[in-house]
Amino acid sequence: MTAIGEAKWRQWPIGIDQLDRLRHIRTILPPAHAPEPPRLLLFSRNGFEPELIQEARAAQDIELIDLSRLYHGD
Repeated sequence: MTAIGEAKWRQWPIGIDQLDRLRHIRTILPPAHAPEPPRLLLFSRNGFEPELIQEARAAQDIELIDLSRLYHGD
């Protein structure tokens, strides 16, 4: 499995704009480096905006990882 991820140590929740950024990065990866579409991973110390959470629940290729999940698992 290939993944593209980004970690943010912000004082506010991460929004859909960060997901859009990762989606764009995924489109410019050479196929030789990612034979199957990479999963998108977003890490945040202060959670995620509702729109991003809804989008991640509807997609199987997006993972949202907050501090609780990072240190304690699902």
